[in-house]
Order: sequence, then structure tokens, then C-alpha cells
Amino acid sequence: MPEPATSIPLILATLASGLAFVLTANRLRMPEDQRARIWPIHLLLGGTTILCLAVFVYRVAVVHKAWVPVQAHVDGLLLIGLLLAPAIIYMQTRPKLFGLSLFALPLLSLILAWGVCATLWTYRPFNLDTFAPAWTVFHLGVTYVGLLGCGIGAAGGAMYLFVQGRLKAKAGLGQVNPMASLETLETLIIRAATLGFVLLTLSLISGLVMVTQSVETTSLGDAWWQSPKVWLAALSWVVYAVLINGRSFSRVRGNRAAWLAIAGLVLVLATYGAVEAIDRTQADRSPDAPQVQEAH
Repeated sequence: MPEPATSIPLILATLASGLAFVLTANRLRMPEDQRARIWPIHLLLGGTTILCLAVFVYRVAVVHKAWVPVQAHVDGLLLIGLLLAPAIIYMQTRPKLFGLSLFALPLLSLILAWGVCATLWTYRPFNLDTFAPAWTVFHLGVTYVGLLGCGIGAAGGAMYLFVQGRLKAKAGLGQVNPMASLETLETLIIRAATLGFVLLTLSLISGLVMVTQSVETTSLGDAWWQSPKVWLAALSWVVYAVLINGRSFSRVRGNRAAWLAIAGLVLVLATYGAVEAIDRTQADRSPDAPQVQEAH
């Protein structure tokens, strides 16, 4: 059953982040001496941050009534939004990184819109009774926070390809000026991808321990290693491993690194989607199982 105190603020946050994207794109299109003030954008992003924080605290204190903060997919998406919105505000305070927010804002809107769907139509709490609470918090924490690094790396990759394309075409150079240099963007991609890679590694290790210790009670079953979730997670790990290590051998540089960063994020998001699909499929196959609804 939908929970209005969660869904309504999430809808408002999604709309605010979308409007911030429109204002950011419009500001970058204007000549430097005619650009609109930046405070409306920061106001929208600040409001998005406050809404995410308020809903996150509400769900911990009122809905879950437990110290484990992430107990459903919507909680993890809220956590990502809560971290990504202030990160975008920081980008916009740095002259050379302002343009990066143009590519990070669509990801923020996507995450928040996904959160709306996760609370209105596809809500299903995680099965946390099988594992130790501290271990569960660690696994879910590194899993969702790792997406922040992956997202920033992908935004940097998209910005790199945009700037590179403009420079090659020698068109719209005015839009390139407020953005970072290709060298700076490549460094940003590697650093953000490294953060995502480290957290993804910890997520894979902790998840592997949880699955192998509780094979009979997980949704993956005995053949857990055949699950699309496992294969997608492993493939995304390989992509980031190649991205951050290939640079040392001058194999993965420039636009190759940018495309790998984008591909890594797509795979990570596909892994999240696979988790939801597997959980719902397992629930549909068990008609006698009790239907779990969100507490009010």
C-alpha cells in the first residue's frame, strides 16, 4: 500500500531536481555576462536534500522503528539522493565543475523517480531476518553508497564525451568554456570510479558471504551463481577493474575511459533492477506466502 508521507515528498524532490536541471542547462547556454543567478538552482537542490533527509529520518524512526536504516529499495534510493544532491551543489560552487552538474542532475532525477515507483507500485521490504543486523547494514551501505561514485564517474564520462565532441567539431565552443578540461575530467572519472570500485568490491564480498551462509533462505536459491543479479554485479566489477587499472598501461584513456564509466553505471543500475525483478518473481511464485506491506 502506498505511503503518502514517503511518496509525496519524493515526487516533490523529483520535480525540484528536474527544474534544477532545466535552469542549469539554460544558464550554461547563456553568455557569461548574461547568466541568471545561481541561487534558485541551489535553493531547489537544497530543498531536494532536505526532503530526502526528512523522509529518510521519518522512515527510520516511524516506519521501520529500528536502527537498520535501509530496509527496502526505496530507502537505498533515498540515501543515494541524500548524498548526490549536496554533491551537485558542491559541483556548482566550483567554476570548472559547474558543467558537471548538468550531467549529474538527470541521474539524481532518475534515482528519485525510481524511488517514487519503489514506494507507490513495487514496494517490497528486504528479508533481513536471515543475517546479522550489523552485517546487513554494512552490505547495504556499501552497495548503495557505491552507486554515488559510479554515478559521478558516469557523469564525468558523459561530460568528457560532450566536451570532446564540441572541440572536435569546433562548434558551440562557448558551451565548453565553463566546463573542465579533458585532463581534469579524465582524472575525475578515474577517482570516482575508484571509489565505486572499492565499495562495489566490498559489496560483492559481503554479499557472497551472506549468500553462501544462507543459501536455503535467500531468494537466489541453491543455484545462486546462475542468477542474473550475480552475473551483472560481477560484470560491472570487471568493467571498473579495467577502467581504473587499464589507465596504468595507457590502454584505457580518454573516451574509452568515459564510455567504460557510463557502461559501468548502466550495469550497476541493471543489477539493482535485477534484484527487484528476482524478489518480485519469487513472491509471485509463492502465492501462499504472506503479503508484506509497509507499516504506517
